[in-house]
Order: sequence, then C-alpha cells, then structure tokens
Amino acid sequence: MLQLNHERDDTLALQQQFSEQGIVRIENFLVEHDAMKLADYVENSVNFKNAYFVNNENKEASDEEISQLTPQQRRELYLSIYQNAAQGVGFLYGRHRPSPESDTLLGNFLALVNDDSTTALIKSITGNSSLTHADGQVTRYRVGDFLTRHIDNIPGETRKFAYVLGLNNTWHPDWGGLLQLYSLQGEPQKSYAPLFNTLTLFDVDKVHSVSSIAAFAPKSRYSITGWFRA
Repeated sequence: MLQLNHERDDTLALQQQFSEQGIVRIENFLVEHDAMKLADYVENSVNFKNAYFVNNENKEASDEEISQLTPQQRRELYLSIYQNAAQGVGFLYGRHRPSPESDTLLGNFLALVNDDSTTALIKSITGNSSLTHADGQVTRYRVGDFLTRHIDNIPGETRKFAYVLGLNNTWHPDWGGLLQLYSLQGEPQKSYAPLFNTLTLFDVDKVHSVSSIAAFAPKSRYSITGWFRA
C-alpha cells in the first residue's frame, strides 16, 4: 500500500502560500520508496491512449489504432489537432484512467488521495473544509504533446482544486512540459517544471497550460493528475 509522507514541517508555510497565490507545491508527497515504485510502474507498465481534440470533440485512440490509419488519414488527423492548437484550443497527450480492479498500484494511489489523512492535509492547506473525494488519471507527454490554455472549473462539475504529481526523477525545463499559469487576460505569469514526488495543487479557476514537449527531449513527461472535489 502506498503511503503519504507524514513527516512534514511545512504545512503552515504551504497554507500561507496557497492563501496568497492559490497554488502550492507539496514536496516529498509520498514516502520516497513508494514514489520510485509508482514512477517505475507508470513508465514501464501502463498502457496509454492518445487523448486529443478534433471536430469539437474529445477523442481517444491507442497507438495501434492510429497506426492502422492510412498515411493520409494520419496527416489529416494531426493537421486538425495542430490547427485547433494554433487557435488556442485542444490537447494531445497520453492518458490512462486507472481502475482499482486492473491497476493495483494505481488503485492504491486513488485510495491514498481519498484517505482521511490526505483529505485533512489538503483541507488544511486550502482552507476548504467541504472537500469529499478526489479522482485521478495518469498522463504521458511525448515529444510534441501539449495542453493549451484553459481553466478546470467546469459548470456542473464539483472540482475545487487540481493536482499534478510529478513522476520524472529528472526533468530539464528546456525539454518543455511546463505547467504555465496565466492572468485572466492571457498574460503568462509563472511556469513550473515537473518535480519528482511533488504534488502541485492549485485552484481550478487558475488559467493554465502544459507547454509542448521539445523535439530534443530525451524522455516523456509522466504524472498523475486529478481534482479534489466537494
């Protein structure tokens, strides 16, 4: 069973930072051994589907399904994805929605983020006592993958705070994959490179994106993302 790192002395500082900025980075979120085990599993054992946006719809397709398209169909697919992105709409990245029945380790992680101790930590940091549960998905950003500017506060949803758990032991900012925050007017503000075993937590009203992975990046960017909900 994965374990939360309970040896923390930074909770008060995180509370103040979140109150002032609406975003914090909780370092050493899991005990180190569990974080390494989870990262290895995600990189080497998870089957991803490519998530993307075309024809005003969110779509998913495996690498095998895309490979079965004709060369012309593949060109048209990616052209459509990139044309949308050029207008500031869309995404392309690998996604896996864990199931407790088929993904024991990822099921353990979902149980962990819904554990009373984790919920209490997030409530304490954010000052929001209405949180009831969290969900999650595994993401993989390969060369060229991206997520354009948006907010996570969707009408009819119960999302309160987004989270991203970094699972790359090393990551150079020049490789891309940065969590970029913007003003409501679209002006870039702060960028965050993914950090291993660090949970980045932010308000769902934050305008944000994930910058495209550079062509020279030597590895993919892996994380677990989701929302704490009320």
